Amino acid sequence: MLEAAALVASAFDGVASAYDAQFGTNPIGLHLRHVVQERARLAFPRGARVLDLGCGTGEDALFLAGLGLAVHAVDVAPAMIDRARTKAAERGMGEASVRFEVRAAEDVGSIGAPFDGVFSNFGALNCADLPRVGPALAGVLRPGAPLIFSVIGPRPLPGLVGQALTGRPARSTEGPRVSGAPVPFRALSFRDLSRGLGTSFAWTSCAALGVVVPAPAHEAWARENPIAFGLLAAAERLVRSWPVLRGLGDHLLVEGRRL
Repeated sequence: MLEAAALVASAFDGVASAYDAQFGTNPIGLHLRHVVQERARLAFPRGARVLDLGCGTGEDALFLAGLGLAVHAVDVAPAMIDRARTKAAERGMGEASVRFEVRAAEDVGSIGAPFDGVFSNFGALNCADLPRVGPALAGVLRPGAPLIFSVIGPRPLPGLVGQALTGRPARSTEGPRVSGAPVPFRALSFRDLSRGLGTSFAWTSCAALGVVVPAPAHEAWARENPIAFGLLAAAERLVRSWPVLRGLGDHLLVEGRRL
């Protein structure tokens, strides 16, 4: 395992037991997750074999399995995988539907049988070595296989507005801290992601998540102002793919296919 992956694993192991009770109930996080999941619902046909990179506690993998997909979900954090396996057992899902494995995204090339698509949500690729992930994915994806990635972007519009008003940077250059430890991290633009993964993929769309809606860190505001939050979410649905705005989300939803 890469040194950076080991640091990520250690940090997220420390929050695995409380992750679902904390971030898993965040209304903004739930909204962003729903948007990405709905894109997956459209992209992956029933019966497809799909790879989930950086699956965390398995919420997206279990959703995909519930659509009738065969999901192989990987994460570098053993405690996250343990939690995901427990949730799968509680929901009566066996390995025929969803399999969880401790594995770095850089190492998926040795899994074996080809996949019909790949999915990654909430910035797992921001912590990965993209020039290694790209060839690994190219080796296990069928030609034409859809890719659906949600990554943390470098220039969130709400942060840029805040920067203009307060002088604080739109995105911290230090990266996040998890379990009190810094996590190796790089905010990714569409160009960063596409160039980093290499030439084996064609990219079809990029949309902003959190270009009008505030970032998940503003959970308290969303709970206190549900009507305003709903109106912003509705407005964002209309503008997230506009050329000027699609690169200015807290997260970017990037879709493509294996050549």
